[in-house]
Amino acid sequence: MNNKDLDCVPVRCQRLLMRFMGFNAIAEYAPGKTLAVADALSRGPEQRYGDETSHEDVATHIEVVMSQIPATTYRMTELRQHTENDSLLQAVIGFIRNGWPEYVDMVPESIREFYHVRGELSEVDGLVIRGRRIVVPTEMREIILRRIHDGHQGLVKCRERANQSVWWPRMSEIGTTVQQCAFCRENRGSQRKEPLMPSELPSRPWQKVAIDLLEFRKKHYLVVSDYYSRYLKILDLPTTTSCQVVAKLKATFARFGIPEVLMSDNGPQLVSAEMREFSQEYDFVHVTSSPHYPQSNGQAERAVQTAKSILKQDDPLLALMSYRATPSSSTGVSPAELLMGRKIKTTLPTLHDNLKPGWPTEEKIRQADAAAKQKQAYYYNGRNGVRLLHPLQPGDSVLTKLDGQKGWTTSAVVHSSSSTPRSYVVETDQGERYRRNRRHLQFIPPPPKPVSESTNQHTLEDTQEGEKQQTLPISPGTGTVTRSGRVSKAPVRLDW
Repeated sequence: MNNKDLDCVPVRCQRLLMRFMGFNAIAEYAPGKTLAVADALSRGPEQRYGDETSHEDVATHIEVVMSQIPATTYRMTELRQHTENDSLLQAVIGFIRNGWPEYVDMVPESIREFYHVRGELSEVDGLVIRGRRIVVPTEMREIILRRIHDGHQGLVKCRERANQSVWWPRMSEIGTTVQQCAFCRENRGSQRKEPLMPSELPSRPWQKVAIDLLEFRKKHYLVVSDYYSRYLKILDLPTTTSCQVVAKLKATFARFGIPEVLMSDNGPQLVSAEMREFSQEYDFVHVTSSPHYPQSNGQAERAVQTAKSILKQDDPLLALMSYRATPSSSTGVSPAELLMGRKIKTTLPTLHDNLKPGWPTEEKIRQADAAAKQKQAYYYNGRNGVRLLHPLQPGDSVLTKLDGQKGWTTSAVVHSSSSTPRSYVVETDQGERYRRNRRHLQFIPPPPKPVSESTNQHTLEDTQEGEKQQTLPISPGTGTVTRSGRVSKAPVRLDW
């Protein structure tokens, strides 16, 4: 009562506030137990409930409210006509004129959503008004939804715009309208990044290896990195053909052994027929990351950055040896010690005992690695404002857009899930199939199913019949149903 405008408070409070408009009164609540003496007005109430002056004030206030509605005469006439033909709003008008029931169960089911705002509803010149907002008839809601979304603003702006002038139950349809807008979908920005998914530490060295190609000063290199020890190899590539890549990998495997899993991106040299034959011949699993999403092969990308910093130095081999002998920040042990079981001798003086073979404690390595990855995920998630995207199902309609593209222009359908996390195989309208990361796929919600008006409308006669049935006993000896719907049963007593 102190903060709301006159046309926003319930009807039962409007007359009181209109009479207090000439004063600077502030309403304060006082519990009944603090009132030492009963109030005089409650002891001697007036038998006359109104006068001509208050009716004139109400009529004047209604004219002011209606004159401030920014709508043309044609639109207001259209609203009145549809309100007159809307059976739901006509039932609401009947309750506004004759009074609402005491319990919500006595209201027809189709208009029970109006019951919780019954104190704010009024009838003005053939329209149903809630405060300062017009209650839109069912037939005009689609038109009003399109008017609300004029300018293709977001969901929050559309809701704020609607809250200024119109209202109807289940205004969540505004969100559906925004989601189904083709213009908004195509021009939406890139989706937010998902939470970081750290890779698991393998159970032994050289079990899982990552590879990637590097170009530095017009020369090409093959970078090989071990997931367990972070051991790094930089191999010179005369050409970037599949044969050269396979030859370098064979030489590396001859020295360190064949890994169980080989991770790489989707470069043409790494997904060729020669590479598939090589993986089958040497009996290892070749796993590729999500196309156009380097983050899914983070071990190789980080190894490439380290390799570039090494190649920039005057003596790259000395820098590479220093890297292999330096303890990793994730495990606390040097890559050479984890891979070979001993520290290697470098240009830095050290004791003879430090170079003796000895394996570090695996439990400490795993604890240090888990703590480091948890810390990295914490800062990454906080820095990028990540949000988990819901998984897609086969048959879902999506739009595709890579990070470098401007709009979501390519429509596709999810065909299946890929073997790697957050990766899906989609099929375009032309029948082509691509593999994309979840961040590059925008889910298109299916259009809402139309609900026939006949299934939602209930007459007042049905309600009255339902009220009669509520007072009937269920069956002899089981109790009766009260007006609130509670079953009242007689107590069962023992017959001694």
